[in-house]
Amino acid sequence: MDNDALKLSGPSFIADLARMGGNPASGMTEDQLKGSGPSFPADLARMGGNMGFSPSITGTPVTTATENSAYDGFTVAASGGSTPYTYALVGTWPAGITVNSSTGAVSGTPTEAGTFEDLSVKVTDDDGETAQLDTFTLTVAADGG
Repeated sequence: MDNDALKLSGPSFIADLARMGGNPASGMTEDQLKGSGPSFPADLARMGGNMGFSPSITGTPVTTATENSAYDGFTVAASGGSTPYTYALVGTWPAGITVNSSTGAVSGTPTEAGTFEDLSVKVTDDDGETAQLDTFTLTVAADGG
Protein backbone atom coordinates (compact mmCIF):
# COMPACT_ATOMS: atom_id res chain seq x y z
CA MET A 1 0.00 0.00 0.00
CA ASP A 2 1.39 3.39 -0.91
CA ASN A 3 0.87 6.77 0.77
CA ASP A 4 -1.95 7.75 -1.60
CA ALA A 5 -3.88 4.60 -0.68
CA LEU A 6 -3.22 5.23 3.02
CA LYS A 7 -4.66 8.76 2.69
CA LEU A 8 -7.96 7.24 1.52
CA SER A 9 -8.11 4.46 4.11
CA GLY A 10 -10.34 6.31 6.57
CA PRO A 11 -9.72 7.84 9.98
CA SER A 12 -6.54 6.63 11.63
CA PHE A 13 -3.21 7.86 12.89
CA ILE A 14 -1.46 6.35 9.84
CA ALA A 15 -3.88 7.90 7.32
CA ASP A 16 -3.66 11.27 9.08
CA LEU A 17 0.13 11.13 8.92
CA ALA A 18 0.00 10.41 5.18
CA ARG A 19 -2.53 13.19 4.59
CA MET A 20 -0.24 15.68 6.40
CA GLY A 21 2.62 14.87 4.02
CA GLY A 22 4.31 12.15 6.03
CA ASN A 23 5.64 9.05 4.32
CA PRO A 24 4.59 6.12 6.53
CA ALA A 25 4.64 3.65 3.64
CA SER A 26 8.41 3.97 3.20
CA GLY A 27 9.42 4.09 6.84
CA MET A 28 7.14 1.57 8.56
CA THR A 29 7.36 -2.16 8.72
CA GLU A 30 4.17 -4.17 8.61
CA ASP A 31 4.89 -5.20 12.21
CA GLN A 32 4.88 -1.52 13.24
CA LEU A 33 1.66 -0.99 11.31
CA LYS A 34 0.04 -3.88 13.20
CA GLY A 35 0.75 -2.09 16.48
CA SER A 36 -0.35 1.37 15.36
CA GLY A 37 -3.86 1.30 16.82
CA PRO A 38 -7.30 0.86 15.33
CA SER A 39 -7.55 1.55 11.60
CA PHE A 40 -8.44 -0.30 8.44
CA PRO A 41 -4.79 -0.73 7.32
CA ALA A 42 -3.65 -1.88 10.78
CA ASP A 43 -6.61 -4.25 11.15
CA LEU A 44 -5.93 -5.73 7.71
CA ALA A 45 -2.24 -6.20 8.57
CA ARG A 46 -3.15 -7.85 11.91
CA MET A 47 -5.41 -10.29 10.05
CA GLY A 48 -2.50 -11.37 7.87
CA GLY A 49 -3.11 -9.14 4.86
CA ASN A 50 -0.06 -8.06 2.93
CA MET A 51 -0.15 -4.28 2.86
CA GLY A 52 2.42 -4.20 0.08
CA PHE A 53 4.92 -2.02 1.91
CA SER A 54 8.14 -2.47 0.02
CA PRO A 55 11.45 -2.30 1.82
CA SER A 56 14.09 0.29 1.05
CA ILE A 57 17.83 -0.23 1.33
CA THR A 58 20.70 2.15 2.10
CA GLY A 59 24.43 1.74 2.28
CA THR A 60 27.67 3.20 0.97
CA PRO A 61 29.78 0.64 -0.87
CA VAL A 62 33.54 0.59 -0.55
CA THR A 63 34.66 0.50 -4.19
CA THR A 64 38.35 -0.39 -3.87
CA ALA A 65 40.15 -3.38 -2.42
CA THR A 66 43.44 -5.26 -2.68
CA GLU A 67 43.75 -8.91 -3.60
CA ASN A 68 44.44 -11.19 -0.60
CA SER A 69 43.86 -8.34 1.87
CA ALA A 70 40.78 -7.91 4.02
CA TYR A 71 38.15 -5.82 2.26
CA ASP A 72 37.11 -2.75 4.28
CA GLY A 73 33.52 -3.76 3.62
CA PHE A 74 30.26 -1.98 4.37
CA THR A 75 26.87 -2.73 5.83
CA VAL A 76 23.53 -2.09 4.17
CA ALA A 77 20.41 -1.33 6.18
CA ALA A 78 16.79 -1.96 5.27
CA SER A 79 13.60 -0.30 6.45
CA GLY A 80 9.95 -0.61 5.59
CA GLY A 81 8.39 -3.76 4.29
CA SER A 82 7.92 -6.76 6.53
CA THR A 83 10.64 -8.14 8.80
CA PRO A 84 12.76 -10.22 8.90
CA TYR A 85 14.96 -9.17 6.00
CA THR A 86 17.33 -11.32 3.95
CA TYR A 87 20.30 -9.80 2.13
CA ALA A 88 22.06 -11.14 -0.98
CA LEU A 89 24.84 -10.05 -3.32
CA VAL A 90 23.86 -9.14 -6.88
CA GLY A 91 26.27 -9.51 -9.80
CA THR A 92 29.60 -11.28 -10.12
CA TRP A 93 31.61 -10.34 -7.04
CA PRO A 94 35.26 -11.35 -6.58
CA ALA A 95 35.80 -14.69 -4.90
CA GLY A 96 36.15 -14.27 -1.14
CA ILE A 97 33.55 -11.49 -0.68
CA THR A 98 30.27 -12.43 1.00
CA VAL A 99 27.25 -10.80 2.62
CA ASN A 100 25.81 -11.81 5.96
CA SER A 101 22.24 -12.67 4.92
CA SER A 102 20.85 -11.54 8.30
CA THR A 103 22.82 -8.34 9.00
CA GLY A 104 23.68 -7.01 5.54
CA ALA A 105 27.40 -6.81 6.34
CA VAL A 106 29.53 -7.19 3.19
CA SER A 107 33.03 -8.41 4.03
CA GLY A 108 35.78 -10.89 3.25
CA THR A 109 39.11 -11.10 1.49
CA PRO A 110 39.07 -10.93 -2.31
CA THR A 111 41.23 -13.65 -3.80
CA GLU A 112 41.25 -12.31 -7.35
CA ALA A 113 42.18 -8.95 -8.85
CA GLY A 114 40.12 -7.14 -11.45
CA THR A 115 37.30 -4.73 -12.12
CA PHE A 116 33.89 -6.02 -11.09
CA GLU A 117 31.03 -4.02 -12.58
CA ASP A 118 27.27 -3.86 -11.99
CA LEU A 119 27.49 -5.04 -8.38
CA SER A 120 24.78 -4.45 -5.81
CA VAL A 121 23.18 -5.77 -2.64
CA LYS A 122 19.52 -6.76 -2.56
CA VAL A 123 17.15 -7.02 0.39
CA THR A 124 14.12 -9.29 0.39
CA ASP A 125 11.51 -8.85 3.09
CA ASP A 126 9.31 -11.53 4.66
CA ASP A 127 6.61 -10.95 2.02
CA GLY A 128 9.04 -11.39 -0.87
CA GLU A 129 9.20 -7.66 -1.69
CA THR A 130 12.67 -6.50 -2.74
CA ALA A 131 14.87 -3.42 -3.00
CA GLN A 132 18.39 -3.05 -4.34
CA LEU A 133 21.26 -0.58 -3.97
CA ASP A 134 22.25 1.33 -7.09
CA THR A 135 24.86 -0.66 -8.99
CA PHE A 136 28.54 0.17 -8.58
CA THR A 137 31.98 -1.03 -9.64
CA LEU A 138 34.53 -2.64 -7.30
CA THR A 139 38.18 -2.43 -8.32
CA VAL A 140 40.48 -5.00 -6.71
CA ALA A 141 44.18 -4.23 -7.17
CA ALA A 142 46.68 -7.06 -7.54
CA ASP A 143 48.58 -7.73 -4.32
CA GLY A 144 51.93 -7.28 -6.06
CA GLY A 145 53.30 -10.37 -4.39
